[in-house]
Amino acid sequence: PSKPALLSPSQKRANHIQSEQKRRANIRRGYEALCDAVPALREAIRQEDAASTAAADAKGGKGRKRKGKAAEDDKPDGRAGPRSENVVLQKTIDHIRALLADRSTLVTRLNYARSTLARGHPALSVSPQHVDEHGVPLWDREWKGGTGATDDMNEDGEGDAE
Repeated sequence: PSKPALLSPSQKRANHIQSEQKRRANIRRGYEALCDAVPALREAIRQEDAASTAAADAKGGKGRKRKGKAAEDDKPDGRAGPRSENVVLQKTIDHIRALLADRSTLVTRLNYARSTLARGHPALSVSPQHVDEHGVPLWDREWKGGTGATDDMNEDGEGDAE
């Protein structure tokens, strides 16, 4: 029951650096996932990549792409590219708003279609296999963020996440 030895300053520093690198990598992965998920970002990135490839070919270079701040400075007018945090977040917000507007329109159409059907119409009845224990159809349930298939799995795909 003796206490483990305290970390030396160099170990603390190494742990801190490692934690910071992991945090930044997670943020980077999150932004990359948004870039893949938002259609406007995918298209803008595709166009930017095509333009940079064409520019490299025109210069006669091997098309080797630089990363980091130096690559952003290549834009003559100082604009940020489609991968900048501001652009990614704004395009993501725009995409979510568009999805919510589409959903609202579809719900309105669905409610109108349901209201035009005669009472007892077969399309208004819900099969018991599509209803949860509270009587709510699966398409009317609130989404809680998971798929249901892997809710109790961790990142490795093993066991409970808790």
